[in-house]
Amino acid sequence: MINTLHMLIKLSCKPGAIVLVLILALLSPDHVLGQEKTSLNDFTKDFSKALNKNFSEEQLNKMFRNYDKLLTPHSDVTRLTEHFKSNEISVFPLYDFKHEKLYTDNINKLLTSPNPNHRILAYLVIASSDDTSKEEILVKKIKTEKKEGNLLWAGMALLYLQCDKTTPIFDFLVKNEDFGDAHMLPLFIHLNKDSLQQTAYKRISNEDVKAKVLAAQILSVTTLNAKTEELLKQAVKNWDFGIKGFAIYSIKALQIGNLLETLRPLLDSPKTRSISLQALANSPTDADQNYLRHLTAGNDTLSSDILDCFYKSQKPENIKYWLNLLQSKLTPAGYRFFIFTQPLIRSDDVLPEIQKALQTIKNPETLGELVRALEGRTDDKSIEIMIGLLKNTNTSVRYWTAKTLENNNSPKTKAPGVTDLIINGLRDGN
Repeated sequence: MINTLHMLIKLSCKPGAIVLVLILALLSPDHVLGQEKTSLNDFTKDFSKALNKNFSEEQLNKMFRNYDKLLTPHSDVTRLTEHFKSNEISVFPLYDFKHEKLYTDNINKLLTSPNPNHRILAYLVIASSDDTSKEEILVKKIKTEKKEGNLLWAGMALLYLQCDKTTPIFDFLVKNEDFGDAHMLPLFIHLNKDSLQQTAYKRISNEDVKAKVLAAQILSVTTLNAKTEELLKQAVKNWDFGIKGFAIYSIKALQIGNLLETLRPLLDSPKTRSISLQALANSPTDADQNYLRHLTAGNDTLSSDILDCFYKSQKPENIKYWLNLLQSKLTPAGYRFFIFTQPLIRSDDVLPEIQKALQTIKNPETLGELVRALEGRTDDKSIEIMIGLLKNTNTSVRYWTAKTLENNNSPKTKAPGVTDLIINGLRDGN
């Protein structure tokens, strides 16, 4: 039998899987019964019954289904289910339970039980009760548990308790996390940043490739200092091409400067060109910025990776430069960008350049996406520009302009002629 709890932790970060598990849970007769068995009083009765040495996987799964809000408040599935029912869910719903005699007398027995179902129940209850006194035991468990489900829930308990013993948790993740389908890593990177940084320093030169990669990723969410900069630049120079990109990504995220010497040799490789350009675009150093602008000179058509490095930058001046490139250069066939991936494109600072670009650019695919950056704008100039685009000869431009104006509060959008243009534009989408 597949352990329901094990399946949940493996699937909880996959949107499609969330829906699947949720549907299965809602259709389950046990879930229907469980809707009436969610009080703490009922839970304590069933917790007492669970102390039986023959406590089975089926009984554990039933407790999970009946008390998902109490046992797995950290699960995306639980939170999504309760959101659909308009219910709030406590961060530590068993916080007071850990002070009760039933808990204090038995939690260590469950933790040391030869029954793996007991140990999983213990990990769930410890996490849900915010019992940080058990962190040392949990750290030992992620080194000694043999069953995968037990390992995962012991690790999840440490992560949910925000344990600051990040090095053993790091080693646990390297051994047990699938980085291509990470579900524990998002919790890990929210642990104590100073502790994470020290762990990364210890592991970035590890012989294990996964350890190197995770260490580089961790540094991207910590505070930049000279040591971090030096280690990441060394990684870029010395690591194999297949993993250099992870170090370059952290250099980009931390906006490290003085990158030309390190990154220019990597611009000829398809494995490292795109991320290297993006790191240069985030650099605070004039030499790096000037080099990128030099790459745009003398070419009528720019490559997608050159355009993207400016568009994906965290610097408003690079977004403005990108907008100028869209007006002065030809974009490559099939070039795509998405407004929702770049929050700076909606900023007041960039608005004048957006308005100018929408009046100058002729490419309908570019116009149709770029106009969405004006969503919610009610100033006269933005409204006039969008009304003009409602009359564009391209159906896609008219449609996306109409969608952008659909719920706009400007009085000018309520005028009869404009209302008709918006209605007709929305029909173009069909």
